[in-house]
Amino acid sequence: MKLGRCPVCHSNLHLDQLIADEAGRQLLGQFARMNYKLGGNLVAYLAMFRPSKQDLTNTKALSLVTETLALTSNHNALAEALEQTVASLQQSRINGTGKQLTNHNYLRKVLTARLGQIAQETPVGSTIEYKAQTVTNPDEDRRLFQERMRQLGGRVHEVPNE
Repeated sequence: MKLGRCPVCHSNLHLDQLIADEAGRQLLGQFARMNYKLGGNLVAYLAMFRPSKQDLTNTKALSLVTETLALTSNHNALAEALEQTVASLQQSRINGTGKQLTNHNYLRKVLTARLGQIAQETPVGSTIEYKAQTVTNPDEDRRLFQERMRQLGGRVHEVPNE
C-alpha cells in the first residue's frame, strides 16, 4: 500500500514494506500509541544511535524504544528530556565533537535532572493522586454503572446479560 513519497529522497513509501518483519510491526505499533511530542522526540533520539554509514535495523530500533520507554512512566518529562538530549547532541555534532550514541546514560542524566525539577516545582504540602485502573468483569462493570446512574438520578434499565 503506497503511502506517499519521502520528503527527503522522494522515493515511494509503502506501508507493507514498513511492517515486513515482526520488529517493524511492533515498532510501528509503539509509535502509534505515543503522543506527537514523545513520538517525534523519540525518533530524533533514535537517529543519534544510527551508524554513520548504515541504517538502524528495526530490531535495534525496537530495543532502543523499549529501553527508553522503560526509563520512566512520566511521558511528558521523557519527551522534554529527549528533546533536550537531542538538541545538545546535535549541537556537539555540529561542533565536530559528537559521536554515535551507544547507551542511554546521557538521557538518564537529563531525565533525572528534569524529574528533579518537576519535584521542586510541586508546592510543599500538595498531593498528587494517581488512581490505579482496575480490571473488572462485565457483570461487576454493569453493576457499578447502574449504581452510579442511580446515584446521579438517572433512569436505569436492566440490561440482560449477553
